[in-house]
Amino acid sequence: MSASALRSTVDGWRRWCGLGLLLAVLAGAGCAPEPVGGVAQPVPPEGVLNREDFVRVLAEIQLVEAAADQRYFRNDHERQRIAEAYNDVWHRTGIQPDVFDASYTWWWEHPEAMKAVLRDVVDALKDLEVESNREAGERTEGNLKNRVAGDTPAPSTE
Repeated sequence: MSASALRSTVDGWRRWCGLGLLLAVLAGAGCAPEPVGGVAQPVPPEGVLNREDFVRVLAEIQLVEAAADQRYFRNDHERQRIAEAYNDVWHRTGIQPDVFDASYTWWWEHPEAMKAVLRDVVDALKDLEVESNREAGERTEGNLKNRVAGDTPAPSTE
């Protein structure tokens, strides 16, 4: 093999490797983490709940769904009880079901923003749990299961 043919083969190989490396870099750029500036903050259109209201209602809906999944409503009218629980959420929040459905669809169409919404829902549920545990601890003195940290001393082992 002559030197020029060898050089031509090496140059061709370098070009293909360079192109492959460029494609790998471009593909990797699509997998970059969230920007440092934070998550996307889209502005919902009219007829769609803003982020705070959507988080509040979605947390309530999660409680209804959790009760249904745990079969908390145990009787012959389970579907009726679940419907009543949903109606209670709509009544207490002042949100209409069709507005919630439109909001739910719109927010899920914005996955980057929805990540933050779901984090906020989890935080809201944790806050409700802490509040519930605190109230239960005030009602039942000496209840070690639902006590607030530092509230009730541990039982002695004597």
